[in-house]
Amino acid sequence: MNFKRIQGIFLIAFIVIDVFLFMMTKNSKVQDDSENAGSVNSAIVRDMKRDNIKFGKLSNKKETGYYLSAEPQDQFETRLGELKNQNARSENNAIVSDFKSTVKVNPDHPERTLNRLMKKKGFVLDADQYRYDRDLSSATKVVYSQQGQQGPFFSSNAQIAFSVADQQVVGYTQRELTNVKILHEKNDLITEERAIISLYQYNELPNNTKILWTKLAYTRFLELNGKEVYIPTWVVAINSKSNSKVQIKRINAFNGASVSTEKVQEQQNGKAKVESVGN
Repeated sequence: MNFKRIQGIFLIAFIVIDVFLFMMTKNSKVQDDSENAGSVNSAIVRDMKRDNIKFGKLSNKKETGYYLSAEPQDQFETRLGELKNQNARSENNAIVSDFKSTVKVNPDHPERTLNRLMKKKGFVLDADQYRYDRDLSSATKVVYSQQGQQGPFFSSNAQIAFSVADQQVVGYTQRELTNVKILHEKNDLITEERAIISLYQYNELPNNTKILWTKLAYTRFLELNGKEVYIPTWVVAINSKSNSKVQIKRINAFNGASVSTEKVQEQQNGKAKVESVGN
């Protein structure tokens, strides 16, 4: 075996070992960073508990999301003839409808009746795009939120809000997003735990606060040339002793930044009153 060949073998071996050691060092650093972040997060969670901030188990499940574009549905007028047993009209990109015969519902589980009726043709338009949202519903309003292929929307532009009086559904207002398109390839999102910690670090969680619920949904980020841009957002409902209202906080799920366009609703039977939520 000549000297050049031996040199080549040793060179290849050296490169392989060097790459192997580099990868080991890199993986170790990533693991160390992850462990350090986990340690810091645990310490902050303990601080939150000491401040009497009440919450359930916070998930560290990792998910991905997209930037989306969408447009408010403005073609309801041409489809009103599909609806049955109701007086419906189109107003400001919405259907406003009154039922000819009211629908009795169980005040604790109105979805049991409405889910069945949603399957019937002519009850509402595009019913398969909406799902019951217990968190946003109250004694006087039952909310169904629009579900996109990439996840649910949290916006008054993507809801059916049924009006309830004396346990009778008397009508509804429906808004819908259409032409939903992905603007950018998917990206990693922060976890629920990281979102709650971010709120705490932004001083958005006062002492003696209770976190009522959290959800990951697409909320409106900005409007551009008549189209709306939606991003994945951690939506958090809180209630504190110093404030008698349910407050809705939002954290950008891409980068953990606080979304300043928060909405505040009056508390009704321990649930958020849904009016212009998530715009």
